[in-house]
Amino acid sequence: MSQVTRILSDVHFGHKASFVRDLAQLAPLLDGADRVIFNGDSVEMRFLEEREQAGHDAALFRTWCAQTGVEAVFVTGNHDPFLTDIHHVELAGGGVLVTHGDILFRGVSPWSAESRTLRRAHTREIEALGDCADFELYLRAAKRTMLAVEHLGPKMRHADRSTAFLTSFLHEIWPPWRPLRILGCWMRTPRRADAVVARFRPQARFAIIGHMHWAGIWPMKDRVVINTGSFLPFSRRYVVDVLSESGEVVVWNVIGRRKEFRLGGEAARFALEYPQKRLAAAGV
Repeated sequence: MSQVTRILSDVHFGHKASFVRDLAQLAPLLDGADRVIFNGDSVEMRFLEEREQAGHDAALFRTWCAQTGVEAVFVTGNHDPFLTDIHHVELAGGGVLVTHGDILFRGVSPWSAESRTLRRAHTREIEALGDCADFELYLRAAKRTMLAVEHLGPKMRHADRSTAFLTSFLHEIWPPWRPLRILGCWMRTPRRADAVVARFRPQARFAIIGHMHWAGIWPMKDRVVINTGSFLPFSRRYVVDVLSESGEVVVWNVIGRRKEFRLGGEAARFALEYPQKRLAAAGV
């Protein structure tokens, strides 16, 4: 069993605005880990025209991980919904739930330009499940929802690397309702995540998600919700270590941007059994 399982998400390798243009930039983040879980949106394959390149990027990603000597587990996200058959991972005997987070909102990404289409598709998928309480089926429904927009294309297809940051900024603020909707989803994320975990995996004391590009640590009544942020602009980044030997969960800041990313200071440290107590001790 791995002693150090490290979790990060939303690398968006292949996205023109991603800070990760060479996987070697991530190498320092793998140091000291026995296993790394890439928790969704590792590559870009939402749209049909991206699939061929995404296949190459995914193969490169897996090969690179193998060369580092670290076991890599890829969990699907909404940008790579068909990358693997793994939609969630449970660690520490079910005490830690790792999933991308695209199950949290009806329509997967309510802030997107395709939000109406996605909401209709997601609603159909959920209604087809009826009274089913199978977590895995709900996760698969979120992935299948992305088929509704696969015929479209990425908004930044004509941007180049030199203007990707500006193009990404303009995409985030237009139309005017978009930043307000993003903010609203950010504010609801902790409680949504807590509610989903309470319904499907109530034994989990930690819920580790991505998707929202909003790094944060939120203590709830029965668990702690952690969002690891993203490697796109306008987001901070965390990595999370689950330490099987000491029975701890450690959240690290990620520093660096251009040449390499590495672990910064410790953001929080928790005991698996008593997360709120250790949260207070960590001063968070």
